[in-house]
Amino acid sequence: MINRTAARLGVTAAVAGLVLAGCGSTPSEPAPSSAPPPPSPTGPDPALVSWAGGYCGAVKDMRLIVYSLARSFDITTEADLPKASASLEKLDTALVAAIGGLEKLPQVAPPAQEANTLASGELAFYRKLHGKVTEYRALLPRGGVEYAKAALNLSGADLVTHTPSVETGKVPGLDQAMKADKACELVG
Repeated sequence: MINRTAARLGVTAAVAGLVLAGCGSTPSEPAPSSAPPPPSPTGPDPALVSWAGGYCGAVKDMRLIVYSLARSFDITTEADLPKASASLEKLDTALVAAIGGLEKLPQVAPPAQEANTLASGELAFYRKLHGKVTEYRALLPRGGVEYAKAALNLSGADLVTHTPSVETGKVPGLDQAMKADKACELVG
């Protein structure tokens, strides 16, 4: 009977030892989940990223075109008028593209609806400038050197001094959406 009691006592001690040993060990790692993690709730809204890409695609050339236009000091004689004409034609083409791109933008839902005001302000500016450039192009052949200089100066000044009616930083989520779209790299 002592052997049986000793055996039971030994088994009980072994079980108790294993239980106690398990209490001090680190828990095993959970099995990795095969499902991908859900998207971050703090990431940019995909619809706003798409809108930002369309917006930037429409206006990015307008931010850079002023550097490729002929300057008034480049126009000194009647022989230089083709340079002015080519610059105004290039600007006209870029304006038509920007206007077309802005017109295609969908409306943005709250809380970023101020993006609609941004787009409509830019659209109004580019339409007005397009009207001026169309007039300059029509009058350039009769206007001569001084008219060409003035047309280039006014067009360039309009582009350089223009600021959007709404800052992108004031539109909730727009800066983050613009950073997420490659088309926005040169637009700020």
